[in-house]
Amino acid sequence: MQKTETTINLDDFPKELHYIFKGAKVYDSSSNPTMTVLYSDLGYYVKIAEKDKLKKEAEMATLFENMGIGAEVVSYISDDKDYMVTRSAKGADALEFLDNPKKLCEVLAEAMKYLHSRPIKDVPISLCMETYANVEKGSCLKQDTFIHGDFCLPNVILDNGEFSSFIDVGLAGIGDRHIDIYWVLWSLNYNLGTDKYTDYFLELYGKENVDMNVLKIVAEVEAQE
Repeated sequence: MQKTETTINLDDFPKELHYIFKGAKVYDSSSNPTMTVLYSDLGYYVKIAEKDKLKKEAEMATLFENMGIGAEVVSYISDDKDYMVTRSAKGADALEFLDNPKKLCEVLAEAMKYLHSRPIKDVPISLCMETYANVEKGSCLKQDTFIHGDFCLPNVILDNGEFSSFIDVGLAGIGDRHIDIYWVLWSLNYNLGTDKYTDYFLELYGKENVDMNVLKIVAEVEAQE
């Protein structure tokens, strides 16, 4: 995750968050134009967005934390803007492990299988599914699996080469497993510069659980977004 050192004005933030920045170096780690992400070298990430935009993510992040596969959620404040504070997850994102593609595929497949096997009772529908509700072939997708929704390498944290946690879980919830499968394959291919590990990942995940026709539909829809 890229970080650029920046300066802030404490008066721009709720008083409850001042301790996060006092005496700390602050870095901008934003990658989404609709959201600002700041990192305090005291070990905190602060997401800032329009009011109520982070409510769902704060709820899902807390759920992931309670499952033992997410960063600690310190606070969620909805004032003139939304602020969500999390502790820095232990480890580094999966982009740091591109030098061992097979091992990376193994870790990602196991992490995905674990998430996809979690109970879905009382879990909200993933916001991803709204996209497919308005697509002609969207009815082919099921709502039967706990998905991340943005299963790309920067959102998977590894510690000492093993899975540690998921971050950026605002799109998580009940959805179709093929959405996660599409995004992890896209992210692997993009960051490795080759698609030679696609079959290897699918074998690890379990080809019997993958419908290539549905995966193709997901690819077509995401290409239009």
